[in-house]
Amino acid sequence: MKKFFLCCLLTLCLCTAVHSACPHTGSHHSGCNHSHTHYGNRYSSHSSSSSGHVYVVNRDYSKTEQKFANCSKHYMVVETITYHYSDGSRRSFSNCTVYNADGAIIISDCRGVKHILYNNNHYFIISKNGYYLTDDKGNKITKKTYTSMKEFKQNRLVVRHNKKYGIIDLNENIIVPIKYQKFNVDGNGIFITKLNGYWGIVDSENNILVKNDCEKIKSLHDTILLKRYRKYGLADLNGKILYNIQYDKIKKLGEYILMRENKKYFVLDSDGNRINKSFYKKIKLERNTLYGLTNDKNWIEIKKSTTDDM
Repeated sequence: MKKFFLCCLLTLCLCTAVHSACPHTGSHHSGCNHSHTHYGNRYSSHSSSSSGHVYVVNRDYSKTEQKFANCSKHYMVVETITYHYSDGSRRSFSNCTVYNADGAIIISDCRGVKHILYNNNHYFIISKNGYYLTDDKGNKITKKTYTSMKEFKQNRLVVRHNKKYGIIDLNENIIVPIKYQKFNVDGNGIFITKLNGYWGIVDSENNILVKNDCEKIKSLHDTILLKRYRKYGLADLNGKILYNIQYDKIKKLGEYILMRENKKYFVLDSDGNRINKSFYKKIKLERNTLYGLTNDKNWIEIKKSTTDDM
């Protein structure tokens, strides 16, 4: 990446790109509270190729000094080259360098950097031929290089390695085993997971809330729908089971949730709370009012919807 970036910079120099100067950035000073961006001159590359070929129309160069949130000890300089092509597309290549407050280089030649502050210690997620973690001296902490790495909450990182997902802490201790094929955050910090073709729910501390034996798990208003062996159930946004997987059908109707058991329905609100104890043969929503069909074939009002008429 660095060789490529240097080649790009040399190309810019050959084309006499003139960069504006900033009195702050030249020395990588400490205590800077500004973000500085420097742009080189645009220029065109003419081509005698046929109209069917895509070629570079112009290039942009920028150099930006950035501060990290809640951190006065480090800052980053990002150099970016953007290529504009004749078909209207463009591609950007960035090179990031992290400095301490004294201007000494901590990390260089990487595509991206995320800063983490935990227990007064500074960490950096580095994007460079994959993702890894360093301390505030630039020393690599993680033994592995991951396909992706993202801070989920304090001292918890969601990672992907060998096409599998899991959670590690800042010391690379495995919290949730890196074994899941899918790992989608949902609800109040829980994860809908896929393992060997079946879905389940786990939290960030590896508490199994729903085993990976469901055919389907998805959000339904402010609840989570579960399906197993053609039966349905509901969990709340913390993964707690509200209704066991025993119902014939669960579906939404406007802002409500309909539950069917033994060919009869009852109604829940969007949070999964039951509206009344009655069962109905059918339920409909008309003009923001919910109606139920009783055994004697009368439609009675169940509840007015909170949704305003349009």
